[in-house]
Amino acid sequence: MGLDFRKVDFHCLTHFHPDHVIDLISLLFAMNYTVDFTRFDPLRIIGPAGLKDFFAKMRGIFGRWIEAHTYSLSLHEAGNSEIDFEDFSVQTRPVLHSENSIGFRVNVAGRSMVYSGDTGYCGNIVALGKEADLLVLECSYPEERKKEGHLTPALAGRIAREAGAKKLLLTHFYPVFGGHDIRQECGQEFSGEIVLAVDGMKLEI
Repeated sequence: MGLDFRKVDFHCLTHFHPDHVIDLISLLFAMNYTVDFTRFDPLRIIGPAGLKDFFAKMRGIFGRWIEAHTYSLSLHEAGNSEIDFEDFSVQTRPVLHSENSIGFRVNVAGRSMVYSGDTGYCGNIVALGKEADLLVLECSYPEERKKEGHLTPALAGRIAREAGAKKLLLTHFYPVFGGHDIRQECGQEFSGEIVLAVDGMKLEI
C-alpha cells in the first residue's frame, strides 16, 4: 500500500473480537523493534469500554514486547462520546453487536467518514452516518442467512438511505455471498453510489 505504519498516530477499535483487534499486537511490537527506527511521537488508541482491561490482559501475556518504551501510549475508552483532537474530531456511538461495540465518525475540515464496525441495524449507526461523505458499513451475510448483530445488503442500504449518506462503502463480506449481486441487492434500498471494498482500495473523501 506504500503506507508507513510508523506514522500511525491513532488506532481505533470498534470491539474486541479477534478479527478486529489481533493486528494491534503486531503494531505495538513493531513500534519498539523496527530496525533503524525509534518512535517518539505519542500513540493514541480509541476503543470501547473495557479497552484498558483488554490492554492489561495483552500486556500480561506479551509484557515488555508491546509496552511503549520511547513514546507515550494513551488509551481512550469511548461509548456515547465526542473527542476533539488538534485538527479533527471523533464521535462514537454504541452499536448493536457485542457488548460495548461502538461505531466511529471522523470529522476533518468539513468532511466526514463513518465506520460501523460490526453491527446490526440500529438507530445509533443511522444517526452517526447522518449526511456522511463516506459511510463504511459491514455487510456480512445475504438476506437468507441473516445473523443477529450483522448487516445484509438491504439493511446496509436502508441505513445509508435513512442517514442520507453521500457514498456507501460495503465491507466485511463472508464467503456465503458467492453468487450474490451485493450491489444490486443493496441498491434496492439506497440509490446513491455503492462501492464494494477490495484489498488495497483507496478512496478520496
